[in-house]
Amino acid sequence: MQEQIYINGEILPAEQAKIHVSDLGLVRGYGIFDFFRAIDGKPVFIEDHLDRFENSARLMNLPIPSSRGQLRDIILEIIRLNPHPLLGVKMIMTGGYSEDGYTPAEKSNLIVTGKPFSFKPADVGMKLMSLEYRREIPEIKTLNYIVPIRALQQMKAVGADDVLYHQNGKISESSRSNIFIVKDEKIITPLDGALFGVTRKHILSFAKNHFEVEERDVTTQEFWEADEVFTTGSTKRVVAITQTDNQVFSNGKVGKITQKLQELFLAHEKATEKNNA
Repeated sequence: MQEQIYINGEILPAEQAKIHVSDLGLVRGYGIFDFFRAIDGKPVFIEDHLDRFENSARLMNLPIPSSRGQLRDIILEIIRLNPHPLLGVKMIMTGGYSEDGYTPAEKSNLIVTGKPFSFKPADVGMKLMSLEYRREIPEIKTLNYIVPIRALQQMKAVGADDVLYHQNGKISESSRSNIFIVKDEKIITPLDGALFGVTRKHILSFAKNHFEVEERDVTTQEFWEADEVFTTGSTKRVVAITQTDNQVFSNGKVGKITQKLQELFLAHEKATEKNNA
């Protein structure tokens, strides 16, 4: 099945979907995106992702060239034309074709893609490499991933799957997901310096019914002393962090609180899908 991509009012085969070299996302990295899943043709938490996409666009002063209803219809059509049991849908919007290579155009460029992907097994943990950095304007899901991409070779050298951002004695997030720590069965997640993920939002919505939950600053010392660490994201759901640098958590296994949250999240996701059917 040939991949189909939406770009500026047209749905085209992937090899025909092109943008001009004056695109501000290309020449200045000025743009936003959002990513979510579709399972068996049904988008997961689509309204939450549209909310975040619209908020990112507002904060970046980028006009969305389609109404919310039109964008939803575009997404559903991309899902229909790319029929995979598990599909990753990405919305990308840039500053458009800039006349001077600096000033955003009046019309943004809007792209929607759908590609198959697979989840990391829930019983396998991840290893992080700590990195002193705080994402610029973390409340916006921008195209700027320069720092973690530059660190890829370093991550590979130490066997890390991703990075843990920290600055001034506080942790914030990973490059593509949120971070939670568990201490004495209390679940804690950073409030400052992190992009608030949709999976994070849903975890917080039901976790408080089972555990004590806190959203607040998390120090690096608290992180190193955590009983369990896990990460959440649209491509991951809930995944244990079993090691960061030389520190091993939960004896290198998925902890019991993380396991419980994995189960609860799957049930919550299925219930949400059923209610939206």
